[in-house]
Amino acid sequence: MWKQVILIAMLAIALGPRHTALAADPGDSGGAQKPHRVVMHLNSGEEKVQRGALNNIRHLYQEVGRERLQLELVAHGAGLSLLMKSTTTLGPELAQLKADYGVNYTACSNTMKAMKVTREDLIGEVGDTVPAMVRLMERQEQGWAYIKP
Repeated sequence: MWKQVILIAMLAIALGPRHTALAADPGDSGGAQKPHRVVMHLNSGEEKVQRGALNNIRHLYQEVGRERLQLELVAHGAGLSLLMKSTTTLGPELAQLKADYGVNYTACSNTMKAMKVTREDLIGEVGDTVPAMVRLMERQEQGWAYIKP
């Protein structure tokens, strides 16, 4: 028994700290940090909730950094009002987040049809117009983290 303990101790000493550190963290890729991908789901027409979502986005980028975060905000239902020219009160904030961090905005095409909203009714920062539930499902299947403020 003691022979085995001594053998293991000697092996650990012989391998040195580099090998034991690698064994302790097999996911470490030599300092390279994996980028984060986040899909944020917004279906509230309340300005307080919408403003909170934009604050969450800003704080994520400030903490993680633009080079390590890709974020898409998917709006549907009452949340579509955030992306409509005629109803949004947060247009300047949306434009600033797009300019500063490259945030992607997606509007739900099903909600647009139901509300008779056209692409021209949306702010210029909106990228895709696709069914929100499909986009949220696809992003999660692709490994994106899901956040709902």
